[in-house]
Amino acid sequence: MKVWVENNKAVVRCQYEEKEIVKAIGDYRFNKPTKTWVFPVRKLISIIDKLHIEYSPETYAIYERLVDERRAFHSKINLAEKIKKKEIPLAERLACGNNLYEHQARAVMLGSLFDSYAFFMETGTGKTLVAIRLIEHWNCKTLVIAPLSTLEKVWEQEFKKWSELRVVNLWNNLKAVNDDYDVYVINYEQFKKLHKDKNVAIEERFSAIIIDESSKLKNNKSQITKTVLEYKEKIKHRVCLTGTPAPNNLMEYWGQMAFINSELLSDNFYKFRNIYFFSTGYDGLMYKPMAGAKEAIMDKVSQQAFSIRKEDCLDLPERVFEERIIYMDPPQARAYEEMFKDNVMQFKEHTTIGTNELAKLMKLRQVTAGFTITTQDMPVLISNTKITALKELLEEIPEEKQVIIWCQFHWEIERLKKEFGDTAVTLYGALPQREKNENIQTFLDGKARLLIGHPKSGGMGLNFQKNSNFMIWFSLSYSQEEFSQACDRIYRSGQVNKCTYFILLARKKGIEGTKGRTIDEIIYKVVLRKASLMNACMELLKG
Repeated sequence: MKVWVENNKAVVRCQYEEKEIVKAIGDYRFNKPTKTWVFPVRKLISIIDKLHIEYSPETYAIYERLVDERRAFHSKINLAEKIKKKEIPLAERLACGNNLYEHQARAVMLGSLFDSYAFFMETGTGKTLVAIRLIEHWNCKTLVIAPLSTLEKVWEQEFKKWSELRVVNLWNNLKAVNDDYDVYVINYEQFKKLHKDKNVAIEERFSAIIIDESSKLKNNKSQITKTVLEYKEKIKHRVCLTGTPAPNNLMEYWGQMAFINSELLSDNFYKFRNIYFFSTGYDGLMYKPMAGAKEAIMDKVSQQAFSIRKEDCLDLPERVFEERIIYMDPPQARAYEEMFKDNVMQFKEHTTIGTNELAKLMKLRQVTAGFTITTQDMPVLISNTKITALKELLEEIPEEKQVIIWCQFHWEIERLKKEFGDTAVTLYGALPQREKNENIQTFLDGKARLLIGHPKSGGMGLNFQKNSNFMIWFSLSYSQEEFSQACDRIYRSGQVNKCTYFILLARKKGIEGTKGRTIDEIIYKVVLRKASLMNACMELLKG
C-alpha cells in the first residue's frame, strides 16, 4: 500500500483485499483508469496515521505541514473562544478601525484570525460594516454577492459612509468586472451569469468572496449553492453573512459551512445527513436529527462562526432604519411610465386613468406596490416584485420574531393576507371593530407572526413593544406624523430590544440617479426631512 500527493490530492494504491481499510478513511473517489483511491489532500494525515502505508520523504514533508496547519487551526479556535468570551482586550488583537461597536470589533477580530468565517449576526447588528473592515484588513480584490435589494441602499451606501475602497455595482453592468476596482458587488442571479462567462475566471480575479444572506445556500440541490461551492477551495478569503442561517432545520447549515470549511460538517451533504440525521415518515423521505445531533452540529459550526442577537448588543443604537430597493419588472415599469407621462395606463385589457394630479400620484403609488385599480373600480395585479422582496426579507428575520407590516391600500393588505395565510392577522378600516380587536389580541398573544395593517387603524394608541422589534413599510404614508406614530408602536417604554425598520422602495430598472427614482423614494425622502410632502410630489410630476 502506497500514498503520494498529486495535483493537491492524496492518492492511494492498494491491493484488492486492502480496499475496505482504505475506504474507511472516507471522502474518497476511485479512479478506474489508474486503479487508485483519490482523497482531498487534508486526508493525508488520516491516511498516514491510520494505515500501514509507504510514502516518500516529499509526501511526509506535506504530511508534517498539514499537521502543523491543523495544530495552528486548533490554536486559533482556542483563541477565538477567548475573544467570544471577552477574555482578550480588543486593543491587543487588531486595530479594527473607528466607528465599530464592541461586538463588531470582536467580530472583525475573529474574522481576521481565519481565512474564512461565518457571521450569523441578526439583522440590525451591523454585519455589513464587519465585512467592510475585513475587506480592508485583507487588502485584496473582493466580490460581494448579495440580494439585489441591498446592493445600492446597503452595500454601496455603507462603503461610501465608512470606507475609501473603490466599489462598483455589477448589476446591469457585468462588463465592469474588467475594470479596476477594490470591491465588486453583484446580486445572485447576475453572479450565476458571471460564473458561466468563459471569459471571466472568478478565482483569478478575486481573492475574497462575501456571501450576504448566506441562508440562500440552505438547499444543497439549488443552483446557487452548487455554484458558490465551486469556489470553496479556489478563493482564499470566504465569508458568510446572515441573521438566520437555518430558518427551517439544522440541515440548512451544511451549504454555508461547507463554503467556509468543508472539514467541519463534511464536504458531502449526504455524508453529513447520514452522520447527524435519521430518515422517518412516509417512504423515509423526512429526516430528523439524532440524539445529540444539534449540540454536535453547533459545536462544529461554532469553530468558525460568530453569532449574536440584537438583545445581546448593549452598545447598539435604539433604532435602525434600512432601505431596500425593489427594481420594477418590465410590465410594471411600462405601466408606471404610461401613468407618469399620460395620466392613462393600459395593462392587458384594463384601463386606469388619473383624473387629476392627486389621483395620478395615488395611481403611481399603486403601481409601485404591484397593482392598479381600473376605471371599473377593479383591482388588477401587475407585478409580484414587492411581494417577492417582502418574502425574502422575512426569511432574514428570525422565525420566532413577530413583525408588523404597514400598507397604504386595502388591496395590499388583503393580497398579503392571502399570501401568508394563518401566520398573519390584518388591521384596517374595512374590518368590523370586533374583528380588529380579535386580531390585535391574537398578535399580542403571539399566535400570529405577522400583523399586516394600515397605519390609520393601528398606528396610534396601540402598544406592541412587548411583541415585536421589527417593522416593515410595504408602502408609505403621505404623513410624516403618521409615519412617526406608526414607528413608535414598537418603540415605547417596556421595549427591551433594539428596533429595526425596513422600508421597501420601488425603482426603475437600469436607470441611474434621480431619473430612476419613483414616487416611493420621493415620499420617503421628504418624510425623513419633515418637509411638505405634497409639494415635493407635485414637483415630481412637473419633472
